[in-house]
Amino acid sequence: MERMTISSLGYTPGQLPAGPKNSILDVKGVHVGQVTIGEDGEDVRKGVTVILPRHPDDIYVPCYAGVHTLNGNGEVSGSYQIKDWGFTNTPIALTNSVSFGIAFHTIWQWTLKRALERGIDLNDLSYNYGTPIVGETADWHLNDVFNSALKEENVQEAFKNAMTQQEVFEGQNGGGAGMTCHMFPGGTGTSSRVVKGNGEKEYTVGVLCQTNYGHTYDLHIGGVPVGKLLLKEQNKADPVPAGPTPTGKADDGSIVIILITDAPMLPHQLNRLARHCAVGLAQVGGHGIGKNFSGDIILALSTSSKTNERVMTAPVMGISPIEVNQIEILKNESVDTMFRAASEVTEEAILNSMIAGREGRTGFKGLHLPGLPVDRVRELLAKYRVVV
Repeated sequence: MERMTISSLGYTPGQLPAGPKNSILDVKGVHVGQVTIGEDGEDVRKGVTVILPRHPDDIYVPCYAGVHTLNGNGEVSGSYQIKDWGFTNTPIALTNSVSFGIAFHTIWQWTLKRALERGIDLNDLSYNYGTPIVGETADWHLNDVFNSALKEENVQEAFKNAMTQQEVFEGQNGGGAGMTCHMFPGGTGTSSRVVKGNGEKEYTVGVLCQTNYGHTYDLHIGGVPVGKLLLKEQNKADPVPAGPTPTGKADDGSIVIILITDAPMLPHQLNRLARHCAVGLAQVGGHGIGKNFSGDIILALSTSSKTNERVMTAPVMGISPIEVNQIEILKNESVDTMFRAASEVTEEAILNSMIAGREGRTGFKGLHLPGLPVDRVRELLAKYRVVV
């Protein structure tokens, strides 16, 4: 299916230009590999998305990192290390909740095997020790949870695909298979923005998100309450339905957002950048985001600095000398455009995940979710003058 994005419907969030692919792959060095198992109509359609923030040969070089949790009923491993050390140097995997453990295990196996193949001493590898980063969302609304766990070879295949995959497959693909967004098929979404620096310098901000949250009545696109309008058309007798009775995690869902930029930013700046992704999330989900049973977790990385190299200085009487890194950082006074980029790119990535699922999905026990009605959405955006 040819890629359609929210821009195809006439609405482009924000003001900044997208990169050439409008994808997290616009950030130089980033690799993405996906595996999807199962077809529409089956009781299980599951998968995994693997993200390498740097080229595979440089994956052990740390990336400064920050994390923000809007509501924490979910998991992104490695977050404690990021909060303490301010960096990470492992691959990232996104998958369903019951596949979390095997994804974590497989990242370790891939990392150790690749180090062995490249002749990297394990003592050196442990110097910049990295806890594997795995994010999960619960797919048991559309999937048979008893059969949605992945196997190690599935995750290994995603690593293999990351070496050659040239695009991110959105919607019901990769880790997003089986996920919903505002009660439409959602899942994997991506987008990018280009930010101008001094002179000819440009920086790229890319997001890959895994959407699995939200009710239809909270859906907004370009400020238009599209969800309420669609529900009103479905049932004119009840223009603003109360919605289903909350049933916990499977109903309120989660979202994991991975932001990667090549702009030189330190951990405290990346923490702030991650928080501003939540602004983009609110542009789509309104007041319905961050519910008690949801996990809304955002990770932001910078691939700019490569100076966290180990300097072998022997300790004297057990006391090591102080060492320094020479790094470039973004001026704090100029960070606002990065905040805008984080919000814009998140909003678009979420909407793109829904549009990619526009053909609908039939899942466990024949449960059918119709896709986002893109033609009607286009009409509504034009009617309310969102389309420019």
